Amino acid sequence: MAAFVVFFYVTATNAQSTKPFQGTITYDVAYTGANLTPAQKAQLPTSQVVTVKECKTKTEVVSGPMTQEVITDGTTKTETVLIDMGSAETKFAIKFTAEQITEELAKAPMPTVNITKVTKVISGYTCKQAILTTKQEDGTTTTDTIYFTESIGCADLNFGTQFKDIPGAVLQYSEYIAQAEATASYTVKEIKKSKVSDNVFLTPSDFKEVTKDELKKMFGGD
Repeated sequence: MAAFVVFFYVTATNAQSTKPFQGTITYDVAYTGANLTPAQKAQLPTSQVVTVKECKTKTEVVSGPMTQEVITDGTTKTETVLIDMGSAETKFAIKFTAEQITEELAKAPMPTVNITKVTKVISGYTCKQAILTTKQEDGTTTTDTIYFTESIGCADLNFGTQFKDIPGAVLQYSEYIAQAEATASYTVKEIKKSKVSDNVFLTPSDFKEVTKDELKKMFGGD
């Protein structure tokens, strides 16, 4: 689940403010280890925008003609996925409860987290390094290095992802995209503080609410 933001530059001093963060984070996305055709590359997102207000997020990704937004609430531990395929008839909303998210996470290998003493400044924010070690279903072990800041978001900001034990916004990370047989690397391009309306996290009225299974059936899935 990503699962599945635009900011003006701030100084490290301002970044450490105790006032809850509101604003956007924009990531550049690069791909490695894949033999992708030009047509396949055109379908992959090259950026990701995350809007944050305290413990809520909205992540927007554009993949070819499709736009996907994931709205999360770290307080209620709920999630809504909005899928817009380009027409009024192809706008769908899938809502997940805390119980459903817990069940989904239990199906996937989850990493153990080791937060080191290494730090790195990213867009004015002092980030901590974390080493994530995951034992895969085939018995192999993978290790990933990420950087996160506790100055953006809350302790439960990442509750529905592989980063659920990371207490703050992850500003540098990689993930494997099975469909593309590629590794996507996310690097912050810009962080901008700005006032965020609560309306940003509401489901638009023109989106039809469906279940995950209903959406699969609509497009010929199992």
